[in-house]
Amino acid sequence: MNLKSDLAAKLRDVLDNMSQEEFDKEWSEITALNLQSPSFSEAIEYFALMQDQLGHFEMATTPQVAVSGSNNYALAA
Repeated sequence: MNLKSDLAAKLRDVLDNMSQEEFDKEWSEITALNLQSPSFSEAIEYFALMQDQLGHFEMATTPQVAVSGSNNYALAA
């Protein structure tokens, strides 16, 4: 499993084994912190604005190698 899957599995295990009373207590402690975060639409708007400044990115689905010139460099992975 990867890190995200492990974390999700641990969270699911904690939540599955937590009583409703324990969950309510934990949740009330979190809400008492009055944390503020952007809404989903605000986050989308921010990233849409940033995309214009960052340029265009694509995910390559196949490895691509470009060889030019006559250098003698080697890359080992």
